[in-house]
Amino acid sequence: MRDLLPPEADARAWLGSQLVRCFARWGYQRVTTPPFEHAEVIERGLDALDRRDLLRFVDPSTGEVALLRPDITPQIARIVATRLGDRPPPHRLAYAASVVRQRRGRARRQRVLAQAGVECIGLAHVEADAEVIRLAAAALAEVGLAEYRIELGLVSLARDALTRVRDAARPDVEAALLLKDTATLKSALAGEDAAIRAALVEAASLYGEPREVLPRARKVWGDAPALAELARVVARLDGLPLVVDLGEIRGMTYYTGVSFTLLAEGPGEPVGSGGRYDGLMERFGAPAPATGFGIDLANLEWALHAAGRPVTPAREARFVVAGGRGEAREALAARLRAAGLVAAVVPVRAAGAALDYARSWGYDAAVVCDASGAEVHRLSDGARARLDRDLSRAGAWARS
Repeated sequence: MRDLLPPEADARAWLGSQLVRCFARWGYQRVTTPPFEHAEVIERGLDALDRRDLLRFVDPSTGEVALLRPDITPQIARIVATRLGDRPPPHRLAYAASVVRQRRGRARRQRVLAQAGVECIGLAHVEADAEVIRLAAAALAEVGLAEYRIELGLVSLARDALTRVRDAARPDVEAALLLKDTATLKSALAGEDAAIRAALVEAASLYGEPREVLPRARKVWGDAPALAELARVVARLDGLPLVVDLGEIRGMTYYTGVSFTLLAEGPGEPVGSGGRYDGLMERFGAPAPATGFGIDLANLEWALHAAGRPVTPAREARFVVAGGRGEAREALAARLRAAGLVAAVVPVRAAGAALDYARSWGYDAAVVCDASGAEVHRLSDGARARLDRDLSRAGAWARS
């Protein structure tokens, strides 16, 4: 966990707001959920493996065990099942919030992740899968990330094959498959059924462009319905930077259909991920197809910086008002604020001190009052035209 200072906090807030605005144009309406909730609600929506990440405490008002939310999707599932059940599907909902997870390892420190994402609940498979993937791409474009790739997965194929592997061998097989270590995978599969061995070894190498991977996959799995569904989704994503990874098994106890990961240069971790999770709503007593995704704002910001597109929200000019009498400073600051500009009054008289303050806090200029009016001291000549325009709009008199 860490603090965000100015102007980083503004950049992070702007990034989240831009994503939510993009989601809204696609019909996804924002909801907010509490940062903690009774353990029973959250755990109902998580897999057993995820429970290692949970941070628990006892609610002093009720004595109930509560959790800091590690994921927002179970909360949205609860909302749809209990609060929005009278509205016709599909439920298109969006969020921007933080989740808390516990890091594994010796440090065991908490990790706060700022996320923005959507859930589409109640819409049939192919149409919804394609919609949320196209929306994820549109969201990245909205904030200026042009270079990225979308890795499509289908964990059900490898999962079904893994169920036929002996229990004793399965952990080593899964570990090798995650690393795409074919040599270790072959060794771990020694003694298994020949067809299963061949399918899993081939799955480890089924990575690349859809037009190359899908024909190879059909040789292994034939006309498997899930594979045909993936092909239909790919056909609806023309023009997007797609790759297919059929050896990916992360989330195999959660995802029930097409899943995807958003990758870009910089963070070394996914910018976002999502997929189909048709089994979740049934846990809340309201069976329905569902899919969605979440974007990690910190990783997205990192990717934008690596791409030479640091997050710099557009803003009005920011002025420090100093010098002169207090009444004069306040009057000038009021005129600037009335014009929609930012004006911070500082009780210093010297232009140098005002400029030092402005420079330290990221202001654009200092306006120093004196007996004959006000003099503008700009931190950068490159800002002259914009600052003069904004001062003129405020009706402020000034000498440069």
